Amino acid sequence: MAGFFETDRPLRGAASRADWRLCGMLSRLVAGGWLSGAADEALLVPTGTRLRAPRLLVVGLGRPSPFGAAEVSRAAASMLGHALDLGLESVALAIPGEWIGAVPIRPGAEACTRGAIEALAERDRDACLRLLVPEAACGRALRGLEAARSRARATGIELELPDLERTPGEPVRPNVGATSLRSPISPSAGRS
Repeated sequence: MAGFFETDRPLRGAASRADWRLCGMLSRLVAGGWLSGAADEALLVPTGTRLRAPRLLVVGLGRPSPFGAAEVSRAAASMLGHALDLGLESVALAIPGEWIGAVPIRPGAEACTRGAIEALAERDRDACLRLLVPEAACGRALRGLEAARSRARATGIELELPDLERTPGEPVRPNVGATSLRSPISPSAGRS
């Protein structure tokens, strides 16, 4: 998933990186009026083989100001909500608005996780969420996820954090940064 603001021209952050891999497809959709960046706007785009995922969910974030931890949480809830409504069970998400630098990585990761917890609790669903952060910021993001763990437990959601322990120089494993958010067993859902 990639989000972008109404004022992001050209696209920035994860949307910009995806646009580059898609040879400008997202920029053409913006120029053609199919995407504007308005809050909660969402468009599912096929990616072919240009990205790891076969589809990219592009979500509008609205105006960039003000954009703090509360807005990151709201945007993450909206983005994951759209993904869950489409039946997706595994998603990759960059911290909404990280490219404007309004929220540092640690509180941004915590806020993003809070939003994801809200979306999951509202829909009584399970999902695997991969939080996309620069490799150098993985430790700070993990501390933000650890801070969100108590909130997850309070809402009955199990937060399984990745193991970031590795020796210096060892490549990052593909699943580093993946966070599994799971609801507890519930009689109505009948799943674990």
